[in-house]
Amino acid sequence: MADSEPTKLRFAVIGVGASVFSMHFPALKQPFVDLVGVCDIRTEIGQQRADMLGVPFYADYRQMIGELKLDVAVIITPHYNHAEIAVDCLRAGCHVLVEKPMALEVAEADAMIAAARQTGKLLAVNFQHRQRPEVRAARRLIQEGRLGKLQRLNMVTPWPRSAAYYGQASWRATWHGEGGGVLMNQAPHDLDLVCHLMGRPDVVVGWTRTILHKIEVEDTATALLGWNNGATGYLHVSTAEAGPREVIEIVGTGGILKIGMGTLTFNEYDADVAEFLSTTPEIWANPTSHPVEIALEAGKGDHPAVYRNFYAAITAGEPIGADGESARMSLELANAIILSSKTHTEVRLPIDRGRYHELLDGLKAGRKP
Repeated sequence: MADSEPTKLRFAVIGVGASVFSMHFPALKQPFVDLVGVCDIRTEIGQQRADMLGVPFYADYRQMIGELKLDVAVIITPHYNHAEIAVDCLRAGCHVLVEKPMALEVAEADAMIAAARQTGKLLAVNFQHRQRPEVRAARRLIQEGRLGKLQRLNMVTPWPRSAAYYGQASWRATWHGEGGGVLMNQAPHDLDLVCHLMGRPDVVVGWTRTILHKIEVEDTATALLGWNNGATGYLHVSTAEAGPREVIEIVGTGGILKIGMGTLTFNEYDADVAEFLSTTPEIWANPTSHPVEIALEAGKGDHPAVYRNFYAAITAGEPIGADGESARMSLELANAIILSSKTHTEVRLPIDRGRYHELLDGLKAGRKP
């Protein structure tokens, strides 16, 4: 017997003219998606996309969500209005899937999460890298305790971007439009993986620099991270350098895990390091280890995977891959790195919402901290 057709949900896209729409397009073609409308303030490209998709076009998202009785609103507008639009959609009775970062500052994320709780609607953030098979396997190993006590994280990720990229839109690489540079546009995926795998850090010391691009925000950021369990971390992200797409190393007393794009290696110690070092009579001792082959699930860390997960969450109560609360951690980490760099201080998390809001307002106005 053939599988029955899935129950379709009514979807609409807000910000359909965005360049990232090309990544959402394959997800919108899945059998459970009934695309019923799109919206963009740029009427020419918005109407073109609507005609291509064969759906009504709206220049005002409030009108669209008021008329179409949506199940899901997908928000892919510039970062600075994610929070306002998401809250409006949740209050209108829509589940919301919003592009990363979910907002410019963590106080806005708080408001989005509160609106989801008040309305009983689901809020998800498009962190497709959580769906990568190697990331899913790494998280499972950590949760199973195979790495023992987590001790250290190293992450280095170049995101090379050209001057032409920054010239695409006036909101790019501005405090008002993005709330930062690489930390708020490219690196949210990296910061999310840090928090997804290790938990949100408890203390941050950060440095942000603009070393190549002629932009008002950072193109490079480096941070030292600390967790209350004693683990430490090093993070470096940049749009001003080239190199391997991603290198993540997580060290625990049980072994060493290395994650790349599509790759995962695990070297497991034959004895837990803490126990070994406290009991061995050798003074130059190093525990033996062995490589462990880790089977990876099928699938990709792509937008269709995010949509499938969100559909299952809405229709079957499955856990959301990246819900508002867990996605907020990476935004708070980005805010903390910026705050640390601008104030030349160590920052403890959770950060002071009012202090960061005041800093960001000043940066938007061109004031020096």
